[in-house]
Amino acid sequence: MIFLYEFAVGGSEDIPKDILCEGKAMFDTLLDQFLEFEEVITLIDERFFGEYKGRENLYIETMKGGDDLTKKIENMLEVSDAALIIAPEDDGVLYNLTKLVENSGVLNLGSSSEAIRIAGDKYLTYESIKNSVKTPRTMPLKKYLIKRRDGCGGEHFIYDENYIIQEFVEGDPYSVSLIVGKKIHPISLNKQYINTNGYCGGETNINHPLKDEIFKECIKAVKKIDGLNGYVGVDVIVGDEIYIIEINPRITTSIYGIKTNPSLAKLLVDNAYGKELEFKVGKGKRFIKKDGEMLFK
Repeated sequence: MIFLYEFAVGGSEDIPKDILCEGKAMFDTLLDQFLEFEEVITLIDERFFGEYKGRENLYIETMKGGDDLTKKIENMLEVSDAALIIAPEDDGVLYNLTKLVENSGVLNLGSSSEAIRIAGDKYLTYESIKNSVKTPRTMPLKKYLIKRRDGCGGEHFIYDENYIIQEFVEGDPYSVSLIVGKKIHPISLNKQYINTNGYCGGETNINHPLKDEIFKECIKAVKKIDGLNGYVGVDVIVGDEIYIIEINPRITTSIYGIKTNPSLAKLLVDNAYGKELEFKVGKGKRFIKKDGEMLFK
């Protein structure tokens, strides 16, 4: 039995629809894959229960306002053999949920809490990789008041220790999807679509003249953070040089367009059990976020 949990689908909070559609895309992709070979137990917001009820080998607990999330997850971990948490690093969410998995003794298909503590912090990531790969210079902040030089009306912004300042580097945004275990396996190079609101889609398993070099730089960066495991996504900027921007110690939205044989879910389980991985990656897909939905193009 595998416990699969995704924060946007399985919480009781009001999640912005642009975030919810990414969470649902990741959850649905892996749920379908896990159910091909294993029973799955999961936690679903009661608002979404109707979309998942009645599926064979799927056991659902519902989450509603006022429920104790920690207790619900602990109870489901008691009947699980393995677990995969999909959640944001913000405010320690992914870290704390991963600690629940570790404390339960259930096999964790993802990264360790210590790896999440480092990779989930952009400054600690910079400190970990800066001597091994090219990465934008990054500085922590104290508390600053930011104003326009010619501003009026008292307009200002306050930034504190929760923020960083990072050097801007020119280039195009990409990501690399990897499975990390006894070996580090690059799965896919992905083009990222970014607009003024942030990430808005991508294209998976693309070709690029520097693809092998991009993979090598990502592997070098991942090796610098102990405890990374399972699926890891690395954000890069490629211009005159290759810059490592962030390391995501979790499932990323790119999996929505990645097709492997065996499936990514099966590879995650085999990886966690220390098996040698052999796989093929299918043709990539292009997708965008539009009006709160993920759409293939």
